[in-house]
Amino acid sequence: MIKSKTTKFVRRIVRRLAINHLKEVGIFDDLKKYMELTKSTGVSWSDFWELYKTVRAKKPQSILECGPGASTLVMTLALKENERDGFTGKITAMEEIEEYLIMSKELLPDNLHKYVNYVLSPRIDDSYEIFRGVIYRDIPEIDYDFVYIDGPEHHSPSDNQFCFDFDFIHVLKKSEIPVCGMIDYRLSTGFVLQKILGYDKVRYNYIKEIGVIEPCVKSDIRKLDLDSITEAFNQNGRIFGNTKIHIYSQN
Repeated sequence: MIKSKTTKFVRRIVRRLAINHLKEVGIFDDLKKYMELTKSTGVSWSDFWELYKTVRAKKPQSILECGPGASTLVMTLALKENERDGFTGKITAMEEIEEYLIMSKELLPDNLHKYVNYVLSPRIDDSYEIFRGVIYRDIPEIDYDFVYIDGPEHHSPSDNQFCFDFDFIHVLKKSEIPVCGMIDYRLSTGFVLQKILGYDKVRYNYIKEIGVIEPCVKSDIRKLDLDSITEAFNQNGRIFGNTKIHIYSQN
């Protein structure tokens, strides 16, 4: 109970600081108006600030956004500032529900549309080794250098089983450049990406409820080594009691 109360208190402070930062950079009013139009109640000001701050700092050229909405507005405002500094960038915004895509388009100010390419696509099943995932089917083939994960709906379209978002791995497997990203709360996706890429590459902030993916390259994608698993299990296994099975090297 004490931990829960402390966490809530710290999160309130983090949200208040995020609002102050958003006001300082001059985008809070735009965001507030956007959220009022969507009648959204699950507003995370700390998410918006972290996303804006990250896009401004990393200055990505090609962003894959999995699930458009207020995050699209945040990133386009950041890209607009980046452009003033001499760095151009564009978002590919993926959405599986046409109603939401249309709403996102209509709510985005006209002067920001040049920064976004909206793509309507169903989600499909995919997998990586022992992990089941979902992915947007029609992701344009671009060398993305930043991925923001807030979609698609993370249940399998075939049997409704809960799974993770596979889009970051999909992008990374095809990329010739380093890719970084952010995960909006989705714990299953953060968990699986930590297992595949390592804890040094994928971090989760418990207070901000945000996952951060450090720059990764294709060679960072780890593969199961069944021989090593068997050897480690035989060497470290307890004759009596519980034995941990490590499927990847520990980072």
